[in-house]
Amino acid sequence: MEIMEIQIDPHTLERAQERGSNEIEIKDVILTGSSIKSKYGRIGKAKVYEFKQKRINNYYEQKRVEVFFIIENNKINNYRNRLCFLRKMGGGKMNIFYNDKTDLLYIRIDDRKQELINKQVSEDIVLDIGENEKIVGIEIIDASKHVALDKLLSLQYAAEKVAI
Repeated sequence: MEIMEIQIDPHTLERAQERGSNEIEIKDVILTGSSIKSKYGRIGKAKVYEFKQKRINNYYEQKRVEVFFIIENNKINNYRNRLCFLRKMGGGKMNIFYNDKTDLLYIRIDDRKQELINKQVSEDIVLDIGENEKIVGIEIIDASKHVALDKLLSLQYAAEKVAI
């Protein structure tokens, strides 16, 4: 994306801060996030950040920041943000994160910290490509339409419904 002026509505920024995000993350998502479905002619992008904190008395490994914006007169106008807090559900090297509110499934195959490149392979599937061009993560939007979640998540899981 060509660098343009990014304007964040003050009300939108205030709500984002209350929800656990900030101006730097919003701009980062706009510039480097993965495309997501959006309505009303807006552009949607998302990015998952390490969180490893408590929020509203629950511990979350990651948070997904979603940003919705339009481009007018060579300026990016941010109108809405959404945050989803993701709880670690697996153990060992592979981890599975699922948020039932957004129906987002993220499978992290290699949990080592490394630089990643996102590769969108379909409208609902984004791959995280790491070192040596290996797939290290798979993000599935509208997961219940694509995956038998009851089989994948056959262990009891705590899909948190968090008001954000």
